[in-house]
This record gives sequence, C-alpha cells and structure tokens, in this order.
Amino acid sequence: MPPSLESVAGTSERALIEIEGRTMLARVVDSLRETTAVTRIICIATPLALQSLDSDVVGLAAGERMTGNLFSGARAAQSERILIVTADAPLVSGRTWMQFLDGAAVNLLDAAYPIVPKKAVEAQFPGGKRTYGHLKEGSFTGGNAFLLPRDRLESLEEVIDRAFAARKNPLALARMLGAGFIFRAATKKLTIHEVETKISRLLGCRSGAVIVPDAAIAFDVDKPSDLETAREFAAKMASESQNEENSFLK
Repeated sequence: MPPSLESVAGTSERALIEIEGRTMLARVVDSLRETTAVTRIICIATPLALQSLDSDVVGLAAGERMTGNLFSGARAAQSERILIVTADAPLVSGRTWMQFLDGAAVNLLDAAYPIVPKKAVEAQFPGGKRTYGHLKEGSFTGGNAFLLPRDRLESLEEVIDRAFAARKNPLALARMLGAGFIFRAATKKLTIHEVETKISRLLGCRSGAVIVPDAAIAFDVDKPSDLETAREFAAKMASESQNEENSFLK
C-alpha cells in the first residue's frame, strides 16, 4: 500500500481500511452475499485479513505473485464460472455485480470484463482521475472484476502470466498482441468488437466486455483522495438508506 494512503488509512492492510464502520474487505464480501448468482465466497488474503472473515467465507493465504493468488482461488472454486473481484472496491452492490454477470450471460461469454463509459464515471465520481481506454465507440475504464471459465484455467493462467509480465514492455506487448493492433489502439481506431476478437483468440474462449452503468464497479482505493471519496459516498448512501427506512416506518 502506498505510504501516502497508509498515513490516512489507520492500517497497513488495504483490505482492512474502514469505511462507515466496516472494512473494505467486509463491504466487498457483503456485496457478494447479496449477489444471487454467487454460491461460494473464497478470499485470498494476508493472515491478518483472513482473521476478520466470517465462517461462511473460505480463506486462503496469499502468496507473493498476484496471478498465482488469482488462480489458486479460482482452482478452489467449484462452479463452472468464477467471478474474481478485488478487495478495494468498497462501493459495489450486489445489484451491480449482477448487472455484470447478467450482461455476460446474455452475450454468451465464457470470459468477461466490465467496462464503464467515461461519462458515467465523471457523473458519479466527479473530479476523480482514472485511466481510460479510447476506442472508436468512446472512452471506457475497466472494472474491478473478471469472469473466467473453470475449464480453461490452465491455458488462461499462461496467457495472463505473459500479459502481466509484458504490461510495461511495449515490445513484448506488441509481440503478443500484434503491431497492427497496438497501432490501431494508439490512433483510437479500435472497436470493442476488435478487442473482443483479439482477446478471444488469445484466451481460446468466447471473451468480451460488458458495459456496466454503475461506475462503482470501476472505483477502487489507491490514494488518499480515493479514500476520502469512498467515505463521503458511503456516508451519503447510509444516510439515504436511513431516510428511506424512516419514511417507511412513518
């Protein structure tokens, strides 16, 4: 965790940062409990974070490699489709996870990734800085989740390992994706369909992006300003929920 974030977080564990009386990890777990399509929750975390989990969550110790952690959790799952999410996405609701999963199902996708239009992000979280991909259809940012097919884990791990290793090496990335693909991306001429076709070939399964309208799926806590925004947003949500409850009681 960046020192600047740790200095205001009150903990050295990102997953254990508190927002409205609950840790980010607890908020993510609760959102998954609200997701009707999720039948089992597996958490890969440090020993300290694992101690905070309730008994209905399967806890596995995290290793040093991010991709290794990802796939150790995926292998422990028992479903045909595996939803992988990060612990620093504290504002997502079960309804939003279902928007993503339903979109993948409607499009018959084996592997899927949520994307959010820039306009939606700026409307919901004005002033925040995000990384955007510029496609022919518009600008999008990626969400904090993946949907993967269990029967393709071995081949997927190899490809994702290569992509992760090449992420900061333009030459290696060009070899993997193709120079023409990268040129079209740089000139903002790529379409969503072209990206989906390329990723499907790399992964060996039907893959695609799911446009999700709720920007919370793309919001994570990386810096102090993110934490401030998360706490303000969560407090507003809690207040609105309390007002609705009070109105109902009247």
